[in-house]
Amino acid sequence: MSEQEVRNYFRDLYELGADSSATLDEKIERAIAVGRDRLDVDYGVLSFTGDGEYEVVGSTIESGDYSAGSVHDLDTTWCRHVVDDEELLMIADAGSSAYADDIAREVTGLQCYIGAPITVDGEIYGTLCFSGEQPRDRSFDGDEQRFVELLTRWIGHEIERERHYRALDAQNERLDEFAGVLAHDLRNPLTSAYGYTELASETVSEPESEYLETALDSLDRMDEMITETLSLAREGIDVGERESVRLSEVARSAWNTIDPDTATLEIVDDRSIRADASRLRHLFENLFRNVDEHCGPGTRVTVEGTDDGFAVEDTGPGLPADVADSLFGGEYGDGRRGLGLLIIERVVSGHGWTGQARVTDAGTRFVFSGVGTVTETPATASRPE
Repeated sequence: MSEQEVRNYFRDLYELGADSSATLDEKIERAIAVGRDRLDVDYGVLSFTGDGEYEVVGSTIESGDYSAGSVHDLDTTWCRHVVDDEELLMIADAGSSAYADDIAREVTGLQCYIGAPITVDGEIYGTLCFSGEQPRDRSFDGDEQRFVELLTRWIGHEIERERHYRALDAQNERLDEFAGVLAHDLRNPLTSAYGYTELASETVSEPESEYLETALDSLDRMDEMITETLSLAREGIDVGERESVRLSEVARSAWNTIDPDTATLEIVDDRSIRADASRLRHLFENLFRNVDEHCGPGTRVTVEGTDDGFAVEDTGPGLPADVADSLFGGEYGDGRRGLGLLIIERVVSGHGWTGQARVTDAGTRFVFSGVGTVTETPATASRPE
């Protein structure tokens, strides 16, 4: 095989892996077509053999035997050797090989064959094979063997990734459903308790009415905690489709919702990032809620674009050091994290970002990195609010 042919083989592999928009079925179809063409044989077939049969998952054969969706007796195929031995098999001319009397030659009519096992999650999933009805005029060489092995390895990785994504989606759906049911079942008795407590508070005098007002405040807080817990369960779900959002727009929207009395907001180096706008707003809301609850008058909050993400900094008293150190995968100490900080962590992990909390004498700075493509705008800052 010439040096140019070798380069073509591995260029094909690179191009197969570079297209992240293709579906698994499209990737398989391209892979077997590329393999067939590069090896200059008649057919390419991807099979699933996990159930003891030979089920054709993808094939260059468009109809009839061994087309996609057909099922055959594994024991009559060349691929049974690959499955049994868990290694690649090469036959350039079946009639003049040790496999001259093999049942696969009689049943399939294939006279040349190269196939390798597909491994998914450590187990044999099936095979990828390329074959022809005529003997090959030369043996399969080392470069062709490596090409098939790499192709099977790549397909196995793609199948494994797709399987994991589907399992994750199913788990996320169950988690979301559970959180919704739990919130509903908790809110029903909570609503009744709130209603009767409010009614009782209107019919009694001091000091009983004051006690009941305290109970109502506690019920309000319980309702907030249910909402936060539901958000916590949902925010950690892996983010799929993202959109371009402006830091300033999402941050100001969250700021107006929380409306801290003792602080001002400033946007520095505004830009657009790729994110789920709703979850990003929840991240900002929980950061700003901490400011509202724990920072005194004159606090300044800055949202700043960075090279690979953004940062949120305040001039408040700062998080306790053990709490800051426990965030974003750090070791959890004696400090107690509230639901707001947990939600922030879940938003970050759901996006696949990294986060860091830095505490100094000047306040607390949250830094979020790995955000993706960031586009800066000519304006460097916007007015405080």
